[in-house]
Amino acid sequence: MDPSTPPSHQRLLTHLTTTHPSTLARLLEHHASAYDAQSPHLTALTPTSLTIAYTNGSASSYILHSSKTIPLSPPLASLSPPEVEARLLAMDAAAEAVIARGGRSELVIKAYRAPRGWQLVAAVWVACVVGAYALETRGSELLGLGERAGWWYRVGLGTAFWVLVVLHVGESVGVLLPMLWKYNVRVGTGVWWLWVGSHIVEGWGAIMRFRGIVREEEGRRAKEGKEE
Repeated sequence: MDPSTPPSHQRLLTHLTTTHPSTLARLLEHHASAYDAQSPHLTALTPTSLTIAYTNGSASSYILHSSKTIPLSPPLASLSPPEVEARLLAMDAAAEAVIARGGRSELVIKAYRAPRGWQLVAAVWVACVVGAYALETRGSELLGLGERAGWWYRVGLGTAFWVLVVLHVGESVGVLLPMLWKYNVRVGTGVWWLWVGSHIVEGWGAIMRFRGIVREEEGRRAKEGKEE
């Protein structure tokens, strides 16, 4: 923030930043196509525009630090906190409605769940296939396989490895990444990397666990709605 900014105005910027971070992130997504904006904070506000700084870039460019200026139409009559906050919330509601129509959920998934049971067995099996493929020639020697048996061993192992690669990459691009986007798991965060890395290793089990967390959150929200 500009040191020359009057203290009262700076307090307003700080208040809006600390109390409405998700609102600022949605405004960046809707008005500036900054789909993976992190740590948004309001740096400037005038009757005709607001400027939001953030990290992690946008869908088209991955910039470490950036900022966007969003016009206010119609202009604010004043910069009084009640009027500014009311406008911000109205813009947020409009942005959220548009985002929802684009398929994004109101749920925000912030948790990762590690594999257990058969999913853990599957992850270990995939890790063994990858390890064996990395040492395929040495592996056939360690197993004492002859030339012909060693050839079949290497062909079978290579086939299994590349089938897994194609399946897991295809599932990630076609199923997992759209799900993470839909449920507001922001690109590049620790939780995002855990889900992506887990899926690359074990495959469909990670998708099943993520869907389970979504069902639990939806059930919790439905229960809270009934109690209210």
